[in-house]
Amino acid sequence: MPVSELPRLYLITPPGLEGPPLLEGLERALARGARLVQLRLVPLRPKGHAALAAEALDLCRARGARLLLNGPPELAAAWGMDGVHLSAARLAALEARPGPRGWLVGASCHGPGELARAAALGLDYALLSPVLPTASHPGRPPLGWARFAAWVRAAAGRLPVYALGGLGPEDLARAQRAGAWGVAGIRSFWEGEAGLA
Repeated sequence: MPVSELPRLYLITPPGLEGPPLLEGLERALARGARLVQLRLVPLRPKGHAALAAEALDLCRARGARLLLNGPPELAAAWGMDGVHLSAARLAALEARPGPRGWLVGASCHGPGELARAAALGLDYALLSPVLPTASHPGRPPLGWARFAAWVRAAAGRLPVYALGGLGPEDLARAQRAGAWGVAGIRSFWEGEAGLA
């Protein structure tokens, strides 16, 4: 996917949220302008979540948004997703970029080596986290903006990087000054009232 087509804001669904609450929240976020969404179901149940994934995909397509599955590429393909988001462990295990032509493929990264691997495999983007302290990973020390900027500079021109961790849509300008393509988020993106376009 051309970098210019990647939205600057990237919504990740809250883990543990399923059924109507997930779909209703997704519908609200799409109405606020979300156009890139990662469906993160924890724990992921391939049989139990197929119908939910199909409904989420319908909602996204109706608004012109792309929906990626945080999970195995084979399952994302079977469910007809627009792409896949890979954990750092899945990224490390890959020998080649997964999925069909036209798929959007990204990965979670926590250091320069993982960013380099994502770029070498020709992925479309990376999430680099956590930039700031975050409730979802309370024990993990944050990178801070200076380290984030240095690691993004090292990956410059090889793949777009989203800042993640303790951030909201209002942090986009700060993230871009540090070299980020955009900002990704869970809680503040899901619960906020700000536009996500």
